[in-house]
Amino acid sequence: MLLKLHQVSFFCALVEEGSIAAAADKMCCVPSNVSTRIKELEASLGISLVNRDKQRLTLTPEGRAFYPKAQQLLEQSRMCRSFFSHDQLQGTLQLGVLDVALKGRLQAPVIEFMQQNTQVQINISCDSSLPLMEKMLQGELDMILVDGPVQHPALKTDFFAPESLSLVTHLADRQTFAKQAASLTLFSFGEKCFYHQLARQWLSHEHLSFARQSDIESYDMILSAVRKGLGFTVMPESFMRDNPALDGLYHFPLENIAPCDIYLAAPALEQSALANAFYQQLINSPQ
Repeated sequence: MLLKLHQVSFFCALVEEGSIAAAADKMCCVPSNVSTRIKELEASLGISLVNRDKQRLTLTPEGRAFYPKAQQLLEQSRMCRSFFSHDQLQGTLQLGVLDVALKGRLQAPVIEFMQQNTQVQINISCDSSLPLMEKMLQGELDMILVDGPVQHPALKTDFFAPESLSLVTHLADRQTFAKQAASLTLFSFGEKCFYHQLARQWLSHEHLSFARQSDIESYDMILSAVRKGLGFTVMPESFMRDNPALDGLYHFPLENIAPCDIYLAAPALEQSALANAFYQQLINSPQ
């Protein structure tokens, strides 16, 4: 049987005041109410806390051992009640993002928010768009930064940052690539990677084929393979910008593909003041 806080508070009042009458005065009730609550607490614990006789009321050894625990329980209860009573935001935010989002506009507003709200913990995890969407709909994430626009009746979305894709290859021009694509490997982050779904759409639009698809969740290894002439890949411009890892490779913007700008998405009926404040911080940050 679960303990009830009001029973524990009556017990502590009895110990601290020394009598049922004094405890009743402290708790603003009649003495019989104190006796009833103590008996209920003893029934819940399955133990006698108090020795009762006509002259006085004293604690049993079990009662003396239980009293410090009861004090701690009441103190924890008071702390919980006052946890959100001050002006500062508190809580733990779970943010899921595309790895490319960490390289651009996201860093500054997140750091600023943490500086302004020192009681807030922000956890950031990276994945591709589809798994991030699934995790948020399951309640594992509070908001996500994904390829968009995002269309779902349970979500609200806002534009966050522009993004575009480029073909990355060891071949110096599009015409040479078009001639050799059928013998090359498409290196991707997996079937759930939105960028590589767009790459397949672009290849189809250009009437190009490829020899095979190899899923490697490491841009460094992918670029090493491309540099050796083993295949090609597609990458977001935000990752490629001023990136020495692309030295010696060629890249060409992909045209005639669906938009891949980055959007912020969160539950449409979000009730958390913390989550809503963080959402506004992100969408109102400078481009």
